[in-house]
Amino acid sequence: MSPAPITQDAAASPSPPNPTPPPLKTPVPPIDFDDIFHAKFMAIIQEFKDNPTSGQLTQKDRKTFIDNSYYETDRIFFGDRHLSDQDIKLRALTKVFYKVLAEEPWSEEWIRPHDVERKLSRFEMHKDSVELAAQHQLYTPREAIAAARRQAVRSKQAPQDRNNLRGPFDDIEIIYIPGTVSSTATSRIDRGTIYPVSVSSVAHILMTHICRDMTRPYAMAQKFVGCTDTEELMKMRQFACDVCDFAPHLLDNDNISLLVILLILTRSEICRRFENNGIRIEGSTISHRRAECMKQKMGWRTADERKPFDNVATELQTRVKNACFPAPRPTRSNARKPSRKSSTSATPSTPPIGFFSGPVGHMSRNPSVSYRITGPNGNANSSINIPAPPSRAFSSMSFKKPSNPDPRKSKGGPGSSAAEPMDLS
Repeated sequence: MSPAPITQDAAASPSPPNPTPPPLKTPVPPIDFDDIFHAKFMAIIQEFKDNPTSGQLTQKDRKTFIDNSYYETDRIFFGDRHLSDQDIKLRALTKVFYKVLAEEPWSEEWIRPHDVERKLSRFEMHKDSVELAAQHQLYTPREAIAAARRQAVRSKQAPQDRNNLRGPFDDIEIIYIPGTVSSTATSRIDRGTIYPVSVSSVAHILMTHICRDMTRPYAMAQKFVGCTDTEELMKMRQFACDVCDFAPHLLDNDNISLLVILLILTRSEICRRFENNGIRIEGSTISHRRAECMKQKMGWRTADERKPFDNVATELQTRVKNACFPAPRPTRSNARKPSRKSSTSATPSTPPIGFFSGPVGHMSRNPSVSYRITGPNGNANSSINIPAPPSRAFSSMSFKKPSNPDPRKSKGGPGSSAAEPMDLS
């Protein structure tokens, strides 16, 4: 049977259906804390601009918008899920850095006026700089610091080949007067023992604040919680030390920068740097400022609420200390240790006996030796002391010749001469 012929006009196989285009992907909502915050903050700003009754955006309005956006983002990001220890730490530090973003502690508004209540800490003009500052119409520390900041901005924009762009602000100096329990105690502080700082130095610290260019506070919190890079840790400590030396007003109880510095330096380190600059502040004062700042700024009133912050501070301070002051490595020597030699002559392991032993009882500190004797009933009679045998002087000991001479040295007997041979039978 032959196969059927193949015709050319056979029906073609049906073509596969055209693939349907993939559905358009819906935008995924941002999952990063900073992204959620930014979206909410910009929405509030846009709503403010669209409102015809709104006036000019003020610093107070900006702070309110940041706080509202933060609390909404915190509820979305942390509110409805179980938090690990790491999340709890990040949540606490994120709140700190968003408060820094809202309050901008590097602005001149946080420099207290010179005529503030006497018991509060403040800056004062150094007595040797009053005349120079007056020549430039600067009469208060706040005015001098603000002028130094403006001059620093102008010097960056000026040509680099010009000299003396810093103006007189390196020579205008101020001193920091710490707050005390009373105005009388503040008045008694010896101003001559406090190390003065130039207003240009204070302005530089404010312009290079570690959070000055921060735009993502949650990312900053992650950096502080998990940073292990030695260079970054050293930069953190350098900033904290510069604040203590040149901008101590950032450590007042109403300045949120106090908590940032306490993440890096311990209370004793802060007090030590203050003391080196002639500023006497007790450790209890720093603790009081810290508690007051946490209560007023962060709303942390109990130890449990402050615990995540304290845990991060302890861990970060340890890493900073290890990075800046590493422990010296022990040196290992391949040379063999010299054999230990005794300073006294070698002594035998067993006491000498026989001829070389001393008189009996010579080594005994007690002339009588107690022996433990048990009676028939098994009870010990410890009241019986048997005296040791009397010791004899070494010189009185007599030595007798042996009664039996050595048979090998006897002169008589068979074999002792050729005349009397030995009987070998």
